[in-house]
Amino acid sequence: MMRKRFLPLILALILLCTVSPAALAAEKPVLLCDADGTGRALLTLEELRYEGVCGVQLELKLAGEYPSCAFTPSSRTAYAPDCSAQVFRGETRITVYLTDRTALDRGGWLELGDLDLGAPAEAGVWPDTARVTLLDERLRPLSGAAGTIPVSLSVDPDPPREPQLPAPTDWFVVPPFVDVKAGDWFYEAVGYAYGRGLMRGLAEGLFVPGAATDRAMIVTILHRLEGSPAALPAAFTDVAAGTYYAAPVAWASANGIVTGYEDGSFRPETPISREQLAAILYRYARYRKLDVSSQGDLGRFPDASAVSLYASEAMSWAVAAGLVNGMDGMLVPGGSASRAQVAAIFQRLCVNVLDAA
Repeated sequence: MMRKRFLPLILALILLCTVSPAALAAEKPVLLCDADGTGRALLTLEELRYEGVCGVQLELKLAGEYPSCAFTPSSRTAYAPDCSAQVFRGETRITVYLTDRTALDRGGWLELGDLDLGAPAEAGVWPDTARVTLLDERLRPLSGAAGTIPVSLSVDPDPPREPQLPAPTDWFVVPPFVDVKAGDWFYEAVGYAYGRGLMRGLAEGLFVPGAATDRAMIVTILHRLEGSPAALPAAFTDVAAGTYYAAPVAWASANGIVTGYEDGSFRPETPISREQLAAILYRYARYRKLDVSSQGDLGRFPDASAVSLYASEAMSWAVAAGLVNGMDGMLVPGGSASRAQVAAIFQRLCVNVLDAA
């Protein structure tokens, strides 16, 4: 009787012990490290067995000292703070973290972004394994999605050419920010917005391109674009005199460019949604007496029905004017607008709409 009870357990143990390490490893994602001799590498998670990954924490231990590393996410909407680099006894431990409001994974793979070590990589610098933690939409670890994973290294011996800088314009200047580099998709837009005096850094030497833009920032940019005109104070309960945005809000409110909420507030520090931004720019264009009759086809975006009624006409105009191009084929009307995206939108506004008028 005892033999019959233990027989299934013994068979299960035998089966487990006979599973090859390669088969077990196949259940884990693989970190693809596409590197070159300059110390840059594109990091991608492949063979994902999970869906709805909204956050990733990646830990790497490199051979050599690289205290000036930097990480740029591939997703335009993902938030990624500066990577953490701890140098100790000839090794560098790097932690990369990024998150987004929507899923980052794309059918079994997830492109994280570019890791720049800040110096040419020596032979043997990249590790054989890494540690990863995958997070859900609430930024909680997915069940079983944390642990050590293999690293697949691909090295291109020929370093890429230096990215070609955009042609100088009346407004473009080289961005003086350590987190805005030549080759970044937003490089020219930030240089334009900074050169025109529309946007500044959030800290010394930092533009913080992935940070969300709030309502006060948008109104301030428009106010600067108009030459900072004066206006009587606005009657919003949460816009105090002396704040950096008090005069911009007063001007925008007086000219019908912005409105407040039913409770009498303006909510200056609330992140602005993409449809709110389109509505404000639409009202600004009308304030400038520009032709806003052009209407784009919102039907080509699968989430067009998610656009609020009040913003439908404005969003359609923004699409027609080339201000809003969509994100991965979607409008994402309720999503926030990063500072990099706002710089690009205002560059298009100035070049395509204002200068062409």
